[in-house]
Amino acid sequence: MKSATVRHTRIVAIALLCGVTPVLAQQASIAGLVTDSASRHPLVSAQVLVGGTTLRTLTDRAGRFRFDAVPAGGVMLRVLLIGYKPSSRTISVTAGEGATADFALQSAPIGLDAVVVTATGEQTQREQPNAIHKFDAADVASKAPIVSMSNLLNGRAPGLVVQDAGGTTGSGTRTRIRGSNSLSLSNEPVVYLDGARIENGPSSISVGVGGQTPSRINDINPNDLETVQVAGGPSAGVLYGTDAANGVIQMQTKRGKPGPTRWDVYAEGGVLNDVATYPANYRGADAIDSSCTLISQLAGKCAQTRLHVFNPIETFSPFRTGHRQEYGLAASGGTDQTTYYVSGHWNQELGVYAANQNRQVSVLANLHQQAGPHADFQARVGYTSGKLRLPENDNNSLGVVSSAFLGRADTINQGYGFLTPAQSFSILTFQTIDRVTGSFQTNYRPWEWLVVHGVAALDFTSRFDEKTFPTGAIPFAFSPNLNAGQRTASPFEIYNWTGSVSAAASFVLTPTVTSTTTAGAQYFKNVFHGVIANRTLGLAAGTGSLTGGVVPFDSETTQPFVTFGKFVEERVGIRNRLFVAGALRNDRNSAFGAKFGHIIYPKVSASWVISEEPFFPQTDALNTLRLRAAWGQSGVHPGPLAALDFYNATPVLVGTADVPGITIGNLGNQTLKPERTRETEVGFEADAFHQLLHLDFAYYDKASRDALVARKLAPSLGTSDTTFANIGEVSNKGVEITAAVRVIDRPSVSVNLNATAWGNRNRLVTFNDTRIKAIIFGLGGFSQRHQPGYALGSYFLVPYTYADRNRDGMIDTSEVSLGSAPTFLGQPYPDHGATLSADVTLVRRVRLYALLDGRYGNKQLNFTEEFRCLPPRNNCRALNDKTASLADQAAAAANLKNTSAGYVEDGSFTKLREVSVTYFAPDAWARRFGATALTVSIAGRNLATWTSYKGVDPELNEAGQNNFTTADFLTQPPVRYFIGRINVTF
Repeated sequence: MKSATVRHTRIVAIALLCGVTPVLAQQASIAGLVTDSASRHPLVSAQVLVGGTTLRTLTDRAGRFRFDAVPAGGVMLRVLLIGYKPSSRTISVTAGEGATADFALQSAPIGLDAVVVTATGEQTQREQPNAIHKFDAADVASKAPIVSMSNLLNGRAPGLVVQDAGGTTGSGTRTRIRGSNSLSLSNEPVVYLDGARIENGPSSISVGVGGQTPSRINDINPNDLETVQVAGGPSAGVLYGTDAANGVIQMQTKRGKPGPTRWDVYAEGGVLNDVATYPANYRGADAIDSSCTLISQLAGKCAQTRLHVFNPIETFSPFRTGHRQEYGLAASGGTDQTTYYVSGHWNQELGVYAANQNRQVSVLANLHQQAGPHADFQARVGYTSGKLRLPENDNNSLGVVSSAFLGRADTINQGYGFLTPAQSFSILTFQTIDRVTGSFQTNYRPWEWLVVHGVAALDFTSRFDEKTFPTGAIPFAFSPNLNAGQRTASPFEIYNWTGSVSAAASFVLTPTVTSTTTAGAQYFKNVFHGVIANRTLGLAAGTGSLTGGVVPFDSETTQPFVTFGKFVEERVGIRNRLFVAGALRNDRNSAFGAKFGHIIYPKVSASWVISEEPFFPQTDALNTLRLRAAWGQSGVHPGPLAALDFYNATPVLVGTADVPGITIGNLGNQTLKPERTRETEVGFEADAFHQLLHLDFAYYDKASRDALVARKLAPSLGTSDTTFANIGEVSNKGVEITAAVRVIDRPSVSVNLNATAWGNRNRLVTFNDTRIKAIIFGLGGFSQRHQPGYALGSYFLVPYTYADRNRDGMIDTSEVSLGSAPTFLGQPYPDHGATLSADVTLVRRVRLYALLDGRYGNKQLNFTEEFRCLPPRNNCRALNDKTASLADQAAAAANLKNTSAGYVEDGSFTKLREVSVTYFAPDAWARRFGATALTVSIAGRNLATWTSYKGVDPELNEAGQNNFTTADFLTQPPVRYFIGRINVTF
């Protein structure tokens, strides 16, 4: 005891000698209660913060909180809880004594004080200088069953464009935030899940199926998510470092709350149907039933006397009524110190093709521990197992839709041009995945002014792609090689390691000025390793193994990259109204060229709650107003191997024997550097009419330079045919608007409307190389371009004019005049859009929800119809039916003169994405099951589309999630869902 007293005296003496007043002499305690102002019920897990310090805590199950080490003097307490208006109060506490502060929070589901999570794991509100769009994932799921992560994200935030490729069960999406920055690299945003950066490859498969392929983001079960926030461009992503130029999506899983264990059980089931209208096949014929198109008749080669029309999809439909079922169980609860959330889910979806189904099993465990007064941690581990079967689709002669679109106008082979549905469905294509994502986050507060945040995480995916052509399944006449059987079996492993640590020091510099300094480092490593094993030209009948194959073709690849970044940020708050910040991040990446080194990304920003200034007029029309401005930079690293010189191993025939050999695999670029994007953003948030209206506006200007372009090399060099160089510049400018209105808020009825609008102007500025005029690509190799002055991926084709000069009601090729050169016809991405959702609750029992989503300003290449109107198929209406419109006939005639310009159509659309009805059963009903709550819901998805597009659906892409290539070519359209769900809480 005496020794302890001596040590304590020494600590105090040392502190006095250093000019520091001992903390023990200044400490006080504060306790209080947080309740709902209307019901007076206690609020659990409300966040309570002590201004000017890092002290924070959560209310317990009784709504109470307590601090035992608060600095004496004037202390500002702030209470935050999602769905409530923040409340703050300054109280005076005396050293060695206690004080009480109770809070009654007012309900405010909308407002500018939404809590967001920063790159360093910190939760902030009004300090945030960027437009961060956050939505409650659990609330979205309660309105309508969510069948995939793509459904959860689609239409939820302005500037976030989620593009489905088609209607194949298990297929993925192409995601853009504020446009496309890169010509050659991925434009997908970075995704974090509970602090772990996770794999979100938009197209994750190695065997060809046509176009619609799985995305790894759909491995996440949306039923386990609590919140999702979407951050725009580089000014919001500086501290995330290289790769954040495309935006960041942060996801947080559900966490338990103090109290007895709560059990949530749900079951859902429903159907999915193909609802598209498909074009019939046409064949004009003469008197002896030989084919005779209108063009042939006009040329005097034949005289059409009859017209054959047949639709194989309608008569011998390949589609069935698909079924979906999902079941889940979750348990959550805990004490004031320990909370937990564990869950398990099983779902299976049988697509509208017999050869299309997906099954997933996922489990999650989430533990949060308050490990004493100075530390807390969160540990999370999730596992997903899935097996997906994919059909042949899109630009694929083995596909069912392909065979129908390019089929016959009679019943021979059921009207299908290549394979019948049964023959196509005999092809066995599977993908099996096992995925584990785990993270450990901790906050340590050694002193009241310092908090240390750390993250260690791993995201591991084991993927197995396999495809088998059983021997004899494919007709010999169609393909002798496939008739003999083939087998591909390819295992892949994808590792993502995340490690970060940061320290934030907060001080009250003066009674009106606070300072928070954050410094830290982040390590991220990705390794992609795979083996492709293939056997062709014969497979032993009855086997599904590579050992039964004849001709081998195997390859192996390993593609690692590492990013290590260091960062520092300084934030200053003045009177808790004006917040200014500056930040720097320094990154090194293994994909940078050896002669480049490292890169620095800076940021400056400000946020001003001007409505709290004394000079701001106090009116009912405008309650709060916050102005924001930010400028920052971020980047995207080159491909893992783009900067490297390396050789490929290959066998070489010497004499009569194969011997080991090498070829040049890549001629790298030692000066290669990341693409760099700078962004300026300004905006505001406002609450009006007693917080009935919340409005958020943001304008951004992004400029990307050092864009990577694959420059052609002379064949005489004897190396690879291209090498990457940093020579492109891209611009994106746009606006994002969000409005939320509480139209009616009464016990008997409530009506909430949410609307978003956005616009993006994307342009390729220059190549910085006068030798490069344009990069030409697209379906057919020529339909799209990257050309300075135009949006990336724009359609360029030779235009034409036409006139029915002889007024015979038919257009001949001689009546079509072509332009002299390809011209700009439009861009594949929409440049503006809007959503409108309505949420209506009646007598607290019935909830109605609907979501409209519109996208405009884009074109779609209807390559399906273009291909049907060319020899030898010639089965489109415009070539065979004289009652077809002159415009369609002219497009077909121009097509015969080698321009597809007539098939670049308006791709704008408005879709009714979701409609749902939810019934909240009386408590007495739930008690019959021993439960506390019971809800039943019915939802429909993809219910209606309004568009002038002539194809089956404007929201299609034969190239799946390809970076830019976009066309509607032999693609299965989106399907319609009707799903019922029951939720029971115990």
